[in-house]
Order: sequence, then C-alpha cells, then structure tokens
Amino acid sequence: MKSDNKISKFKKTDNDISLAHRQEVKIINIALTQQATRSIDIISRHLDPGVFDTPDFIDAVKQLSISSKFTKVRILLSDSDPMTKNGHRFIELIQQLTSSIEVRKISEEYKSYNEAFCLYDGKGVIYLRYADRYDGFANFDRPRLVTELSNFFNEVWEHSVPDSNLRRLHI
Repeated sequence: MKSDNKISKFKKTDNDISLAHRQEVKIINIALTQQATRSIDIISRHLDPGVFDTPDFIDAVKQLSISSKFTKVRILLSDSDPMTKNGHRFIELIQQLTSSIEVRKISEEYKSYNEAFCLYDGKGVIYLRYADRYDGFANFDRPRLVTELSNFFNEVWEHSVPDSNLRRLHI
C-alpha cells in the first residue's frame, strides 16, 4: 500500500487533525477503517469515490466485515445514483457482504442535512462541516462527540429505508 507511511503517522492520536483536502480525508479514513474492530457508521451524500472507492479502503472494510459475524457497517446516503452510474467498486462489496454492510437512503425529512461524518468503533470520527467540501477534522479518540453523532445517525437510520439501487438482483 503506497499510503502506509502517511497512515502510520496518524494512528492512535487523541488530538483533532484538521482536514482541508480530499487526500487527507482519504488517508485518515483508511487508517481509521484499518483500526476498526466492530463498527463503522457513515453519513454521506454519495460516498465520494476519491475517498471511498479506493482499493485500500475497500480491502479494510472487507477485512473488518469478515473478522466477526457481529461487525456492522451502516451507510446513510442522500443519493446513490452517482455510485451506480459511475461504477463505484464499493457496490460489489456491499452486495457480497449483506450480513455486515447495510445501506439506507436518507429520508426526505433529513434531506437538508448538509454535513458528512464517519464513526469508527464508538470513538474515532471524521467530521466534515459540509457534505460537498473537505473542511473538517478527524480524531482517533473522541468518544463523547462520537456518541452525540451516533445518536443523530441512529435517529436518521430509523427514519430511512434500504437503498434499492444497491441491492443485488437475484435472477
């Protein structure tokens, strides 16, 4: 993996890491995913391919998903059309690992929510102030903030429905 050196410098810090560029978000997302052992919750517009459609991220999610039958990866999307139209590689993994990866479409009631975040094992977080920009921060150990964001995520999750665009078609 090319980004190993960059990723290792971020591991196990409890300081906020300022984010301003896609590459920073991508690298830290991979590092946090590689460290996760139980769960990842993601709320995003369309799973930005520059961050989520990368071999390192997909491999890390796959390893997490097959590591335990109790692992959960939950994803809330505003719009999965860009993923299906542009051939996002994560779709295949979603369809293969249906027992551990679930995707829901954000309900109309929450469509105006314009932030994005990823939560890892109840303590790690990437938070972007605007869903379409890379302005935000990451932290490998902010359990109090992750609990607050997790409560919001769960509320939106309960009001959302499975995304039919990403289901496997059994023919």
